Amino acid sequence: MSINTDCFLRTMADEAGLQKKTLQIAIYTDGQSYTGIRSGIRHLPLDKIVIIHERVHGKSIPVNDVPFNGFMEQVSGALMAQVDEVMIESGELNEVLDAVKSVYKEHSQEYEDIFMNVTEGGKLLSCTAISSAFIFGIRAFWVDQSGVHMLPIMKLGYQKILSETKLSILSALSRMKGKVDSLEQLSELTGLEKSLISRHMNGTDDSQGLIDLGLVSVNRKARGRMEVEITALGRIVTV
Repeated sequence: MSINTDCFLRTMADEAGLQKKTLQIAIYTDGQSYTGIRSGIRHLPLDKIVIIHERVHGKSIPVNDVPFNGFMEQVSGALMAQVDEVMIESGELNEVLDAVKSVYKEHSQEYEDIFMNVTEGGKLLSCTAISSAFIFGIRAFWVDQSGVHMLPIMKLGYQKILSETKLSILSALSRMKGKVDSLEQLSELTGLEKSLISRHMNGTDDSQGLIDLGLVSVNRKARGRMEVEITALGRIVTV
């Protein structure tokens, strides 16, 4: 969906009745152009920009007009605003979710609007960044010669549909770095009976379980033991 930027900004101002404090998150993969990030800075407001930077190892990549650190300095000098970098090693979903979560948790109380510019990421990073934006309710966009293209906000509502018991199971898994070796261990951590944990894992006729919701995965081990691991989406729900 392409938008008229001036109209979009006027609408934002009308809704707020005042100038909002705005954070831009931009994703960048080594070898991509800086053009999309520069365009996002020109077209949309910002008080601070955080660049999630994917390093590329062992590949011959095109040389940009300036190295990445030089580009960061250019942006900081031109905006007279803070420019931060979050380094990631790949565009894999788990790593990108963790990076976006850390930025969101650090800044969501201070900034009323958060945008994510996905123009200059590699293919995988752009896809996982958009997925992350949907989960956190961040307005993702890309820029091309025709203008700014906004994606809809798709805030996931897992927090609203999960019971306290399901959330306590996810929280216990998070405290154990995401994995336990058995239902017995999970029972000790939560104080819940194994049978109750099993129902919340597998679901009932009236409600979906954590497995069907994609929040945990189960690996059956020897002697009937069940290794339970929280998924990337499950970790996000516990934010």
